[in-house]
Amino acid sequence: MIKFNKFVASAAAFALMAASVGCTPTIGSGTEMAMNADGYDVSSGMFIFYTIKAYEDAANILQTKNGTAPTVKEVKNAHIDNVESKEWIQNKATEYCVTIAAIENEFKKIGGQLSSEELTEIDQLAESMVDSEQSNIYTENGVGKDSLKEVISATGSGSNYYGEYEYMQKYIFDYYYGFDGEKGCSEEELKDYFDENFARVKYISISMTDENGEALSDDEKKKLRRKAEEYVKEVNSESDPMDKMYKMNDCIEDYDEYVASQTTTAAEGEETTTTTTTTTTTTTTDSDETQTTTTTDPYENERLVQRYTTTTADEDDDSTDSETTTTAEEEEETDAEKADREYKQFVFDELEMNKATLYDYDENTLYVIIRGDLRDRMTEDDYWSEDYIYNLQLLKYNDDFTDYLEKLSDSIVPEKNNSSFRRYEPFKLNLSSLEPED
Repeated sequence: MIKFNKFVASAAAFALMAASVGCTPTIGSGTEMAMNADGYDVSSGMFIFYTIKAYEDAANILQTKNGTAPTVKEVKNAHIDNVESKEWIQNKATEYCVTIAAIENEFKKIGGQLSSEELTEIDQLAESMVDSEQSNIYTENGVGKDSLKEVISATGSGSNYYGEYEYMQKYIFDYYYGFDGEKGCSEEELKDYFDENFARVKYISISMTDENGEALSDDEKKKLRRKAEEYVKEVNSESDPMDKMYKMNDCIEDYDEYVASQTTTAAEGEETTTTTTTTTTTTTTDSDETQTTTTTDPYENERLVQRYTTTTADEDDDSTDSETTTTAEEEEETDAEKADREYKQFVFDELEMNKATLYDYDENTLYVIIRGDLRDRMTEDDYWSEDYIYNLQLLKYNDDFTDYLEKLSDSIVPEKNNSSFRRYEPFKLNLSSLEPED
């Protein structure tokens, strides 16, 4: 599965259980509620949760800026966006709460409902996480287990855990940007978008340097180029596109064995004989005879390359390695970024479909590369599953959806309980577990 941004890069990726305002025993009279956001009371327990989250945001910003993880004292004494850190953190915590209040309102407005399966999953996962070690920082700061369970149910925790408001956000996105949504596109238009912005490729990367990074001799380079040319001829000798992909697998295996033999020879100082291994399956016939057949995945070693743009979506595919665009402006490019940009432009603008080609990636790397028809893999059990469709819609409409949520949030003016804001200032909390390790 392609993993584009799971949720939009805004406060909407986090959640607040706005109406479930269970009070914690340690919260005193007059500070049970931290704020009211468009009719929703936000408990101080919830506000503590988001204050800690906002503190972590602040620490991450300072770490990115300074290159080292800051201590709590360093965060306390810092200014972020020309604002004292205490104020910045409380403003950020408030933003989270306000954004989720907006999501709650919009979810109700469009008649949204979570499925029984989603609600069961939310409850079960929250129950299992309340007693986990990562919850200690919240309980140490007065967030009782009942309130913490509500928070976790709402927000989710961990890379694969959706909370209630993440499900709500997804519902809203589907409502407006899905195939039947007023702001979305048709299925065929989304396939066109996928095909125009991604390429399905398979290649052999042939290095012109040794294991120490030193350039090979001219004779060795010529030998490798001749080998690459032979691979091109072998692949293109096949007429069927699928057979070409199978042949590419054979060539990749052959090159890997060649590299291994060269490395072994250099290490041992003698000739090394390599053997080709074949993956087999056995089939039993009625006469109990055993037949051996070769099994090969034609899609093995394939990659998805995203068209070069000046912006990028961060992706990481579990089943197929993916190569993404870069963000550097051309006049500020490094040599590596330039090579990457030119390669992607070659793939989309020059590389013929189903034809193996030699490509000099840079002065030290030669590619034998072939591009396949992406639409061949747009099937329900491959590149056109529900996850792929949703992630492509997110990629296409991410900015629009973020802007839409921001407009909803901007329309809300929260009523703050100043007593709670003073009582639960970020640096009055116990943040010792967030100190960087020595």
